[in-house]
Amino acid sequence: MFGDLINALDFNLAAGGAKGEMGGELKAKAGDSVTVTIRFKSPDRNNFEYPLDSGANVNVKPTVDHIDLIAGDVTGRAQPGTPAYSKETNDSTKVIATFTKADWKQDKDGYNAVSYTFKASRSQYFRLRGTNLGMNVPGETANGNPLPDAKTDIVENTARFNAINARNYNDLWFYSNPVFVTVASGA
Repeated sequence: MFGDLINALDFNLAAGGAKGEMGGELKAKAGDSVTVTIRFKSPDRNNFEYPLDSGANVNVKPTVDHIDLIAGDVTGRAQPGTPAYSKETNDSTKVIATFTKADWKQDKDGYNAVSYTFKASRSQYFRLRGTNLGMNVPGETANGNPLPDAKTDIVENTARFNAINARNYNDLWFYSNPVFVTVASGA
């Protein structure tokens, strides 16, 4: 929230006059053309203050480098005691598209906007992940995926907190809630 990489997000999926918003569901038939719409804004500056509690805002304008559209299959509920119930990941989940400033255009409302179309084939969820970092930033990202933060070994508290704060404001991410596309079986 304080990093303010974005300060507005409209993410929805639509097919045949129906629309699914973040946290919601779009019902579709197999073969329907589904359009993903992503609209976002970034503020003129974020809340980066250095040093901490100084009241001195750094006046950094956050810039989105890329946004990943991520999808994963939605299957039936796993039964307790089965291997699927204990599984912590969804192996079908993957980045299906990546968008950069070359892909989005500013619309009449001042949003950066991009769309993506696919054919519905199975029930899936779709979500977004965006960052100010490039695809392969040493110590930060690998193939666009975030890496764990390096440990900050500074002992003195004020210096350590300032170092962590500076690192965090240079490593911004946002994530959306999913939109579920339910494809009726036998459709």
